[in-house]
Amino acid sequence: MADDKVLSAAALRAAFATAERWLALNRDAINAINVYPVPDGDTGTNMLLTLRAGLGAGEAAGADAGVGLRAERVARGALLGARGNSGVILSQMIRGGAEALAGLTDATAADLARAIDHAANAAYEAVSAPVEGTMLTVLRAAARAVIAEAPDTVLGVLMVAEQAAQEALARTPQQLPRLREAGVVDAGGLGVVTILAGLRMAAAGEELPAVGLAPTATPDIEAMEHSGYGYCTEYVLQAPRLDRQTLIRQLEEVGGESILVVGDLSTLHVHVHVLDPGPALSAGAALGSLHQVKIDNMQAQHEEWAAIRAEDAPIEVQAGLGLVAVARGAGIAAAFRGLGAVVALPPDDARPSSGELLEAVRRTGREHVLLLPNDSDGFMAAEQAARESGGVVVVIPSRSVAQGLSAAVAFNSLDSIDQAQAAMTAAMGGVRCVEATRAARATHIDGRTIEEGQAIALVDGRIVAGDDLLDDAFIAGLAIAVGEMPAELITVYLGSSAPIGAEEVIGDRIQAAFPDVTVEIIDGGQPHYPYIAGVE
Repeated sequence: MADDKVLSAAALRAAFATAERWLALNRDAINAINVYPVPDGDTGTNMLLTLRAGLGAGEAAGADAGVGLRAERVARGALLGARGNSGVILSQMIRGGAEALAGLTDATAADLARAIDHAANAAYEAVSAPVEGTMLTVLRAAARAVIAEAPDTVLGVLMVAEQAAQEALARTPQQLPRLREAGVVDAGGLGVVTILAGLRMAAAGEELPAVGLAPTATPDIEAMEHSGYGYCTEYVLQAPRLDRQTLIRQLEEVGGESILVVGDLSTLHVHVHVLDPGPALSAGAALGSLHQVKIDNMQAQHEEWAAIRAEDAPIEVQAGLGLVAVARGAGIAAAFRGLGAVVALPPDDARPSSGELLEAVRRTGREHVLLLPNDSDGFMAAEQAARESGGVVVVIPSRSVAQGLSAAVAFNSLDSIDQAQAAMTAAMGGVRCVEATRAARATHIDGRTIEEGQAIALVDGRIVAGDDLLDDAFIAGLAIAVGEMPAELITVYLGSSAPIGAEEVIGDRIQAAFPDVTVEIIDGGQPHYPYIAGVE
């Protein structure tokens, strides 16, 4: 494509696919310099997931679609799949570019330059209070350069855009005090540069490097002033006709910060930071139907990040026992850390690899380490890590979070490894794990016919109840667990998709159903399972 003066739909598709791969390779480097005091999802991850959502939707345009239609579908998918501030802003950049390409079968170099300019303008218009020194600034610099220089080839436009963006990125610490304090450039701006670089490499016919960029710096969080924490609240709002400005005013009235409300007359993607997510959700629900609701406890995320950074300090191996636990969810990770464990917390809610487990083992700084996989499907990776550790690691076969936490309570770093293994294994026998979620697909299992979307409860991995209502299925699962063993304590971990107000509602229901049992409710933050409970 190096000498092409016209960009076809097929070339656009290939270029964005290359940009997605380059962004994926550089995600960790972008995440590493994210300096927002509470990382509500990392910048690189948010941008990558948003771009992937757009590209997936773009495939629905069909092989014969022109540049304009493909870009329109990508923009729609990015809007609905946007994650975090950086993802929402990226979706608006894509939307602005798509609007400039509307109706075109192919795009000239001038069309592409105009699309980059429209992308920058759309992003600025989407943000109620634009801040310089961010990804907005970086793309605007690229846009101004391509309009001023007017290259006559597609590659020329992308080379000019990338160079101008790179120069603007280097200036971001001069524009934004929090970047200067932390000693890094803007993470979102680096994401923009990475995408432009991927597009440029595709246009030039270059092979992507095998590995991404190494992080250039680690932000000095302690040097930054923080404005406090709350809840990062996101949702998609749909109705026949929506008033964006009205919703923005209502979110401001309930104390919202970092407000982003973007979309069209029928669909708005909302992102806001609030001390209480309830009023922010109510403001949207009063105007239409809510979808893809996502609420993150930013205080818990900050504490998790701080703990991980502490674990990454230089390590000197010492005698004694260490403990590693696999955990998904900030609250559950904090619980394990409170019991002395180093936490293996893989990105994207994935299961950790053997290598990631061995890295967590290294961070304990101990000559012998007990490893809690806390997941039946995590055993093979854990056992592989043990084999590769040269006798350092012993796997405690915890099959659930509840078993793992019970075992961690019994852990004593002063014990011999045999004593600790025996005590922790015995402790796991006194707990049952109850999980409640919704079926991802229809199936027949454990003697039950399950419909897609049906609420189900599992006890120690076995489906024991199904219901239309999540809370009812959960109570039914708890009843079975309590019936299988004498129970004194039920500890419930609320997942990231737990209903609003669940802490009080489900606590009252459990106490009413089991009046002789002590009930504790903890914000676990785990994905996929709105409720996880340990019964002991």
